[in-house]
Amino acid sequence: MPDTLRLTVNGEACTVTVPPRTQLAEVLRDHLELTGTHLACEQGVCGACTVMMDGRPVRSCITFADACDGAVIETIEGHRDDSVMARLRDAFSRHHALQCGFCTPGMLATARDIVARFEDPDEATIRHELSGNICRCTGYVGIVSAIKDVIGQRRTEGGHAERPAPAIVRQPASFRTFEPAPTTEAPAKAAASAGSVSAEAGRTVVRREFTLAHPPAEVWVLLRDPIRVAPCIPGASVESLDGDRFIGAVEIRFGPIRARFGGHGTFRNDDARQEGRLSGEGDDKLGKSRVRGELQYTVAPGASPGTSRAAVELRFEIEGMLAQFNRPELVTGFVDYILGQFAANCDVVLAGGEAGPARRLSVFAMLWAVLKARFRRDRN
Repeated sequence: MPDTLRLTVNGEACTVTVPPRTQLAEVLRDHLELTGTHLACEQGVCGACTVMMDGRPVRSCITFADACDGAVIETIEGHRDDSVMARLRDAFSRHHALQCGFCTPGMLATARDIVARFEDPDEATIRHELSGNICRCTGYVGIVSAIKDVIGQRRTEGGHAERPAPAIVRQPASFRTFEPAPTTEAPAKAAASAGSVSAEAGRTVVRREFTLAHPPAEVWVLLRDPIRVAPCIPGASVESLDGDRFIGAVEIRFGPIRARFGGHGTFRNDDARQEGRLSGEGDDKLGKSRVRGELQYTVAPGASPGTSRAAVELRFEIEGMLAQFNRPELVTGFVDYILGQFAANCDVVLAGGEAGPARRLSVFAMLWAVLKARFRRDRN
């Protein structure tokens, strides 16, 4: 049944009657004709739809109308008389911080929030704060420079960050949390232990460990064989094998992103030390992106008899339209999801079964994994 919402949008009182699960973005674009708010992934991933709600940035594509009654909303159209936004617009233009412009309204909203909250952030902090806004054109260098420019202007003039009061978290009284419905995917019996994701010498470096309830000798026989182990990796396949060389592909679907990296590489195994190295490169011809990387893997006895501890180190770099996925902030949750599925499939194969059919990576499963990981970090 439709609800009547009372909103303050860009300083004006508005009343809108819509179903409770209507997107805030739909309210703004279709009912209030504020089309400066852009929609892309509609899954809260890309950040193009970011607007300010009660003084904090929100994804308007995953914010339901039922949670907005009484809220104060600011869209890109509402910053005409804002001096900070005027400086950001000028700096974005001077530093070439936009190209196609599709992400720019959401990017400016996030940039405005960074300037408001931080006194003198370094580049790493700015990039971390921008990690929820994807730009497929600029490479972020100009965006970061523009934000630093505006903060530098304020510092020169003796000004300070606004540091607004904590944002109001609105939650309807009837709201109840939920647990996701069980899926048909094999449960991850082996979880990745604490590891790291970092940027080193221009490459993203992922280090992880996980355990398997099988002896090291059996685990190594599986990991050393590209033909057997490839089906255990979500979306991966080996098309041909010639000595220590292979041709294969990895298919990824993440929200609006569709990519199939076809490529080639080499591998080398040391059976005595139960360790190996795989090097490869490939490109996505449709999306004009290219990836290069190296994977090292070792198998050792686990903490309990009959178990194994597998350690992996992945170094990679992506060029082209998908270069934003070089950022550690985006990679961490995805890696944990993929390793969980990989470990579960390995368990099935080592127990005499077959890995599930090759599937493209699911945005819903990965996003849920990212959110759970973030909740765990916040609680700690």
